[in-house]
Amino acid sequence: MRYTRLLALALFAFTVATSFAAGRQLSGQHAPATTPALSPEEAQKKFTVPAGFEVRLFAAEPDVINPVAMTWDERGRLWVVELYEYPLGAPAGAKPRDRVIILEDTDGDGRSDKRTVFADGLNLATGILIGNGGVYVGQAPHLLFFKDTNNDDVADSKEILMTGFGLEDRHELLNSFAWGPDGWLYMTHGVFTFSKVKNPEDPNDDGVTMTAAVARFHPQTRKFEVFAEGTSNPWGVDWDAAGNAFVSACVIDHLFHMAAGGIYVRQAGNPPFPYSYQLLPSIVDHKHFRAAYAGVQVYQGNQYPAEFQGMILMGNIHDSSVHQDKLTPKGSSFVASFVQDFVRANDGWFRPVSTQVGPDGAVWIMDWYDKYPCYQNANADPEGVDRERGRIWRVVHTGNEPGKKIQPRPAGMDMARLNTAELVKALGHENAWQRRMAQRILNERRDPESKPLLLELLRSNNKNGRIAAFWTLHSAGLLDEAILDQFAQDKEPVIRTWTARFTGERGVPSPEALSRLEMLAADPERPVQLAVATAVRQMVSGSLTINTPTANQQQADVGPILATLAMQPDVGYDPIIPFMIWMALEPQVSRDPQPALSWLIENGMNSRPFSQAVIHKIMRRICDGQSTEQLNLAVQFMENLEPNASPLLIAGLEGLIEGQKGKIMAPSRSPSNLMARLTTHSDAEVAARAQQLGALWGDATALRSMIALIENDSATEAARLRAIQSASQQTSPQVRDALVKLSQSQAPENILHEGLRALGKVGGDNVAELLLSGWKKYSPATRRVVAEVLSTRRNWTDAFLAAIENKSINPSEIATPVIRSLLQSRDEAISKKSGELFGRVRDADADKLKLIAQKKQIVMNGPVDLKAGYEIAKKTCFTCHKLHGEGAEVGPDLGGVGRSSLDALLANVIDPNQIIGRGYENVEIETKDGRSVSGRLVEDTDTRVKLLAAGPKEEVVAKSEISSMRVSEMSVMPEGLEQMPDAEFRNMIWYILN
Repeated sequence: MRYTRLLALALFAFTVATSFAAGRQLSGQHAPATTPALSPEEAQKKFTVPAGFEVRLFAAEPDVINPVAMTWDERGRLWVVELYEYPLGAPAGAKPRDRVIILEDTDGDGRSDKRTVFADGLNLATGILIGNGGVYVGQAPHLLFFKDTNNDDVADSKEILMTGFGLEDRHELLNSFAWGPDGWLYMTHGVFTFSKVKNPEDPNDDGVTMTAAVARFHPQTRKFEVFAEGTSNPWGVDWDAAGNAFVSACVIDHLFHMAAGGIYVRQAGNPPFPYSYQLLPSIVDHKHFRAAYAGVQVYQGNQYPAEFQGMILMGNIHDSSVHQDKLTPKGSSFVASFVQDFVRANDGWFRPVSTQVGPDGAVWIMDWYDKYPCYQNANADPEGVDRERGRIWRVVHTGNEPGKKIQPRPAGMDMARLNTAELVKALGHENAWQRRMAQRILNERRDPESKPLLLELLRSNNKNGRIAAFWTLHSAGLLDEAILDQFAQDKEPVIRTWTARFTGERGVPSPEALSRLEMLAADPERPVQLAVATAVRQMVSGSLTINTPTANQQQADVGPILATLAMQPDVGYDPIIPFMIWMALEPQVSRDPQPALSWLIENGMNSRPFSQAVIHKIMRRICDGQSTEQLNLAVQFMENLEPNASPLLIAGLEGLIEGQKGKIMAPSRSPSNLMARLTTHSDAEVAARAQQLGALWGDATALRSMIALIENDSATEAARLRAIQSASQQTSPQVRDALVKLSQSQAPENILHEGLRALGKVGGDNVAELLLSGWKKYSPATRRVVAEVLSTRRNWTDAFLAAIENKSINPSEIATPVIRSLLQSRDEAISKKSGELFGRVRDADADKLKLIAQKKQIVMNGPVDLKAGYEIAKKTCFTCHKLHGEGAEVGPDLGGVGRSSLDALLANVIDPNQIIGRGYENVEIETKDGRSVSGRLVEDTDTRVKLLAAGPKEEVVAKSEISSMRVSEMSVMPEGLEQMPDAEFRNMIWYILN
């Protein structure tokens, strides 16, 4: 066994060495292709696809180069954005080279033979869509609208519709324009790009914040809003036959069902709306190989066998393939499971950026075709990004007729010439491309004569046509209340679902609309229930993801609707609905929680599976509102809960405890009756939480119990940790004495470390002297915590540095993060003294490159012990990062692209401040009582902020207690890991890579 492992390791090392010789990088996500570029004809021969399919070339260089976005017009002509200026943009003074071209097959042989330049001189253009008599183009910071006014296929006018799109990360710019079922223009962009999107013609527009998100723009009203928040770098959005939206994403999980108003897990940073208290997950039950996905498409064409209907296709840029996943309904959402590699290029240059169903019903793939999958790596190559290639492929189904002729578009196609009746008929077409194109044209015509025809189709048995007709009635401005009432009881759940959604989209909380939603809330189908919750959110907040209510919306009585939803059997087990009920409830709770609390008491919510989560969130929101009157209501609610309602009592107590972090806010009404009843509760968990809360609110009995628990060596670790965390929010002499006593004890390290950090928060004049006097007896791990604590207050830091200066403490014992915080202190005296004691930590950039090269040789040469590497990674890496589910979430998951190659990993470890993703900056806070804390910002509400630092260590600080807060130029990740012994460094690096 040992011989086999050593042989495998040797073979792996050989692969690494040869990869460096050929391409200077390991074979990984960022590695370039190891083979030369193939001609289009050679590349075509290399593809493997399922039996009965063929990959055919529609266009290639020189007719198309660096294609980044594509769409079709009414005639079935393909429009492509060529992104020559990626990633840096055009140099100052030079004419930008990006352009929009039109590709057309005029002779029906399947290959483009006509190329027209519609617009040029663009700079970092990344999105395109046709509609409303022109062409929408995304070119950050603008959403542009081009028109061809004389029909010569050349743009002759340009308008800026919206502005403020970010340019921070050049492979996360706005992208993937698509018309949604509701008639809005949808787009996405990634987590490390920050946008504040505004209407340039409206001086009063405060802008809409957009980070990782799916957003939408209404072409008539010019309203812009975030449709759903989260993921990482979503590139591609598409809808299934029922109008559910999906995105593919990078680094984290690859596929998300983006419910309207959902706030989803994200690669970094915080969502702009801080009061959801929950992030929704992806829908995958697996992980594909590697981590960069683009161009999601739900197949709804008419060219493939029936079993492909509804299948998800997405390009994997790093794997040079297109994967096929299957969607299985799960309540109001889905589970995505792997089916097969639909396309495998067997060519490392294949970069499938967009996958779409075309007018022929086949899947079209836009291929960036470059040896590098990511621009960061191309930047290190003198040749850089390839500027010579690009391909457009079609994957057609020929069955048992190889070579069968399948034209890229129906002969003579020009849907703009169809009359209204013909367009309505096309809404029932077997190919979704024709349905969507017909809807788009009908939206623009807004022809009143189409209304009876659309209603006729809506009443028919054509399933695709029915929902398309319904969508068109809404998007063309022809939908009225009578139609909504009529179809609220339709036999098809999808029609009832969109009845609820359109009620919310109209945003008018009329009695008729509210009555309709209440009826639909009782619908047994989960998608209908989800749509009702979404509609209520729009009614009361004026938006899907932020709160902008009008006076009219504030008065909407949605309580009965939410009550009906909450009473649905097992609704708490649905993956999205409980979240959306809270999102609908939150605006009202923030104004007045009394109705919600009263309803919970009156309706016996102990039997409802999601009631615990709702009560926890209500308590959190009350605390975040910083109103003692509302907190009194919370106390009254807890008093009114039945004694046997232990799960609800625990949820409420935990919500209140969590809400006290940062700054304690006690109710003005005495909670003594509540504390007396709950601290003696028969359920030990209830009693323990009540003691925590009582101590926070100054209850003497609870405080004594908490201190006794801290000192009780027989108590469970979890109970003692909770007690210490509560104690850290008190500054009483009794608490300080208990924590000082704990710091001098033989308590287990986890408890000791938590006690030391709590002591750092509580403070005390003699704390530094006591901790320094015990330095010699502390373990190395405890010394790291003590050093960390001593560096948080000025007088403690002076004593700490004096101990180092007089040789009581060896400087080599101090961890790099502590040294860095001291060197970067805004107190000049501390910074200067630290420099004298520790020297410089950060080398010049040239020195960093030299150091990386040296360390590469150390890693490449010498014996490797992966087990030892794991132990080192646990101590150094897993205090901040996760790998295969183990570790903390202070920094990015190491399963992502950061460990994709030795070069990438060494750069991230040795020079973590070279590139700092937004959301991973080190935020430094000084409090009014003289404490300094830092970490990654993970929560930012109106009243408090939460930081995460190595450990993981959590700091919650009330904004009212902050003296200063700044975002450092440094990453949360410390420098200096390369200073460990060579063998340890080599083992750690190989473990992470392996």
